[in-house]
Amino acid sequence: MEERDIRELEKRIKYCFKNPHLLEIALTHISHAKENKLPYNYERLEFLGDSIVNFLLVDILYGKFSKRTLGRLAAIKAYLISEQFLSKLAQKWELPKFIRLSRSEEIKGRRNSISVHADVFEAVWAAIYLDSGRSIDFVKRLFRYHFEKDAVEAVKSGEFLTDYKTVLQEITQSLFKEKPSYKLLKAEGPSHDQTFTVECSIKDFKTTAEGKTKKEAEQRAAKDMLEKHFKDEFDKKKG
Repeated sequence: MEERDIRELEKRIKYCFKNPHLLEIALTHISHAKENKLPYNYERLEFLGDSIVNFLLVDILYGKFSKRTLGRLAAIKAYLISEQFLSKLAQKWELPKFIRLSRSEEIKGRRNSISVHADVFEAVWAAIYLDSGRSIDFVKRLFRYHFEKDAVEAVKSGEFLTDYKTVLQEITQSLFKEKPSYKLLKAEGPSHDQTFTVECSIKDFKTTAEGKTKKEAEQRAAKDMLEKHFKDEFDKKKG
């Protein structure tokens, strides 16, 4: 890995490694290691980083939202430590562009994998922890500097409520003793790149949305239904 890449990423992280090789390891996918016969990859660091990042996010969650019910805290935690959210945090640093992959995995599009993003994100935090002399207090401060606002906003905005169909069904069952229905209106484009349009309806309320899969279109239609017609009930779910 070229020194300028290490320096650029250190600027984004706002941490200068005493042992830059730790950062290099954290960015090395197993496919790249095998292709280049390297004796290391990020898997061991990711193993450690998984617990570190879990702790850092739960620490923020508990400090900022300790009055939420345990059930709600568990739901929020599940989202904050998900690959989806960790990938989002990784992309704030443009971390994916620094990942070292084999040529074959590059062709397969693994650089866009949210799973790989999450793994590398966790590995980098393990590298910072080890390089800082295992100072969890320092790591906590640095993590909060970069990502506390993202975690708090994910909670306050209801971003953690990603299964909008389930949320909508809970609300309509409570209000009307009925479930919403979903109808495929059209599917356009070639088979490998289709766009689906779905209608969500309950009582006299209807919303439509598009997605690259039926499931995605249904979730978006359900989200629109919640925001346009059941906002008060949806806000209560967020709280």
